[in-house]
Amino acid sequence: MRKSRYQMNEQPVALRSHDAQLVGVHHQVDSKKLVIMCHGFTGNKVEDKRLFVEAARDFAAHGCNALRFDFYGSGDSEGEFQDSLISRNIENLQDAISWAREGGYERIAVLGISLGAATAILTAAAVPVDALVAWSAVPDLKLLYQRRVDQLVAHDTNLIEYDGWLLKRAFFAQASDYDILGCLARIAAPKFIVQGTADDELFVNGFMRFRDVVLPPADFMEIPDAGHTFASPAHRRQVIIQTSRWLQRHL
Repeated sequence: MRKSRYQMNEQPVALRSHDAQLVGVHHQVDSKKLVIMCHGFTGNKVEDKRLFVEAARDFAAHGCNALRFDFYGSGDSEGEFQDSLISRNIENLQDAISWAREGGYERIAVLGISLGAATAILTAAAVPVDALVAWSAVPDLKLLYQRRVDQLVAHDTNLIEYDGWLLKRAFFAQASDYDILGCLARIAAPKFIVQGTADDELFVNGFMRFRDVVLPPADFMEIPDAGHTFASPAHRRQVIIQTSRWLQRHL
């Protein structure tokens, strides 16, 4: 971690959303700024190779509080993964934003990776935030799951297995209804969109489409040879440091 002039404190937190308990970790410093971090599909508040832990600590070290939490049915939060819905994730994030406002935070950013980035975009189009950060954002949910139909295994009339996870058919039916590009085009807050060049072509092409629709102010960064979750130490450090610097300027 880079040198910090802030005294940091990390505390487990529980917040309520739709009558369920969501579990998170609050990285606290003496600041009125907060970034709320949204994990990806089948992920959790730690993320691949502790990406979110490292990032939250770096943000806090440079004056921005962080909250990383598990969506309903993921990680330590209440509920079953098979009951996951995009609409429920959006509701969870909206309630996390309300929790932050009630806690006295004056400047709030939402940050997400992959499906978490899509959730952040869909939420920021409906609820005012002060900044948006999207890492490896899903650009089109319908296209994403259509392309992976060969990975889906029907267990019965209601449940589908995806990479070892069970989901209700309603998840896929609902996902197709969301227009991520259209929502991004409506967001006026500053935006930072990051994409690895070695990711799946759906995400790389989506990154280019984001450039065509986004409103200023917006910054885009490609990380050469980085995959979907920035899994190498060098790629992790690059995305974290550049995002932390961007937040210091724009939040």
